[in-house]
Amino acid sequence: MTETKKANLLAWAIFFYLTMTIFYKAFSTIGMLLFVVLAFYVSKDSYKEVFKNKLQIFFSAFIFILILSVLVNGAGSYSKIKYYFIPLIFTGGFYQYGHMLSEKWIKRLIFWTLTLSAFSSFVGVIQVLFHYNIVKFTVDTYGRNQGALMGGAMYYSYPIAMISAMTLAALVHRSKFKRYVDTKVLIITLIINLIGLYYSYTRGAILSFIACLPFIFYYTNKKIFSAGLILGAILAGAVGYVVINQVDLGIYRFKKNNNSDSYRIALFKTALRMYEDKPVLGYGLRNYEAVCPDIQNENDIKPRFCKEHSHNQFLDAMAMTGSMGTIAYVLFFGGWLLTYLLSFRESFLITLPGFATYLSITMTDAPLYIGPVTSILFVMYGMLFIRKKA
Repeated sequence: MTETKKANLLAWAIFFYLTMTIFYKAFSTIGMLLFVVLAFYVSKDSYKEVFKNKLQIFFSAFIFILILSVLVNGAGSYSKIKYYFIPLIFTGGFYQYGHMLSEKWIKRLIFWTLTLSAFSSFVGVIQVLFHYNIVKFTVDTYGRNQGALMGGAMYYSYPIAMISAMTLAALVHRSKFKRYVDTKVLIITLIINLIGLYYSYTRGAILSFIACLPFIFYYTNKKIFSAGLILGAILAGAVGYVVINQVDLGIYRFKKNNNSDSYRIALFKTALRMYEDKPVLGYGLRNYEAVCPDIQNENDIKPRFCKEHSHNQFLDAMAMTGSMGTIAYVLFFGGWLLTYLLSFRESFLITLPGFATYLSITMTDAPLYIGPVTSILFVMYGMLFIRKKA
């Protein structure tokens, strides 16, 4: 196989892992398989270079502790490990072949990511307004925008929030990216996705999109960036006050009959109690829901409410993997953020806002367990390893 064909194999792997997952999440499996095939064409020298990177070391440690937490506890699940193990491998492919991706392929990947995400949003909005899914050809009275087929793109709209953040960043810096995507495509898909974001009725996703806005200007205008952070802190404080004091604003989802806030606080308290019980390796990955009822009963945590995770990725790391997993988690994602903040590539103009959106989402949910989110996130991670063209 020629080097060009190997680069095309990387492109096809990204296409299915990322682009098609936006439309229908099951396609990520095809992308994973293509990445595995590509892994056999990556040289040992490339792998050596990739694993010299501190982020890759921290990521490896994080995955190892996720596995160890289940082994030691004898409880939990490995089902989500595949979402992390494949990206650990495919970084070598990005390192060796990423700089060989043609401009045509880059345009194609961007175009289909945007258009399929917008189509999914459109289908979801029609479903909410008219209670009919035009792709499934079924009546659906669910009150949230679920997107096109299996809800892959619009699962609580977190992937769409990340895509919208990067789309807006591409618009602001359009002079840098006009050779890859048409401005009209950016505008149209952004409008459709923002409408879809609203009709998902997910405050966490909307607030996370807002939180990303200052980071669009991080590299180009520090004054706007700083002012945006201050305004964001004020907004976060106001939202926190409303949530903690259960203020009835009577609008959107800030209504007194909305139990989401009290439920989340109960889940947070439960996660902290789990960490206190098992501070070293926690209770085992994906074992939160099994343990939650007993923890809440023993500690009289109210309201009694348990889900499959704590709805905070950091607290979930504490509860499921203890101090060891939490340290690895902070080193990996904190190191990733520092990579963006302390260095610069043209692609960071887009990917930093997307990453900031992801980090904001982790405050109110656990997006590392959502397939389409990890597809976007880890393609961004792979992009860190792309070398400059010779």
